[in-house]
Amino acid sequence: MEMMTLKMTGTTADGMQPYRSYCLVTDGGHMAGLGRASAIPMSAGAPMPISDFVQFDQGGEERALKALVEVLCALPGNEGLDINLNLNPS
Repeated sequence: MEMMTLKMTGTTADGMQPYRSYCLVTDGGHMAGLGRASAIPMSAGAPMPISDFVQFDQGGEERALKALVEVLCALPGNEGLDINLNLNPS
């Protein structure tokens, strides 16, 4: 299991400067190839997908993490924001 943070910032077309922060947790489980990543919103108003996790039978944690980041970036309100993924949060 690993923990990391995803922070999103930028300026929208209407001049707003949203800030989004998520804690991402990966869990490969006990089976080779299995990958699961979950998102926990850490800032007020951070949009969330219907399911707060993604899971794959093949590809491991890296595949799950990449897919979760793509899902979060595509959410309304997060589209076009700059992302910063911190693999070693303090």
